[in-house]
Parts: sequence; C-alpha cells; structure tokens
Amino acid sequence: MEKDHDGQSHWIPLDASMVVQALLAERSDEQRVYVVTEATPPEFVWIHDRWPRLIKRNQ
Repeated sequence: MEKDHDGQSHWIPLDASMVVQALLAERSDEQRVYVVTEATPPEFVWIHDRWPRLIKRNQ
C-alpha cells in the first residue's frame, strides 16, 4: 500500500511469489525494519516517487 500526495491509500496487488526486500535490525529491546526502495514503475509514478523493491521469494 502506498499513499499518494493527497494522503489517499492505494493497494497494489502482488504476485504470491514476490516479497518486499527489507532489513530487520535489532538492538537491545528495540527492533526496526528498513524497507529497500527504488524508482517507481512508470504506471504508478503518479502515486509516489519511490517504491518498495520487490524480489522473488526463496522457496
């Protein structure tokens, strides 16, 4: 899901074999998730200028 410049939510369907690439960082009792982003595909550039990187799931 991405929000556009007006704050409207847009859900984009994903193929079941795709996942969002991210890093889980843990320190003491704190956890953070950093999502890897890349340029938005041309058909969705009107929603946002960056996009989560999607990669094929390891089976």
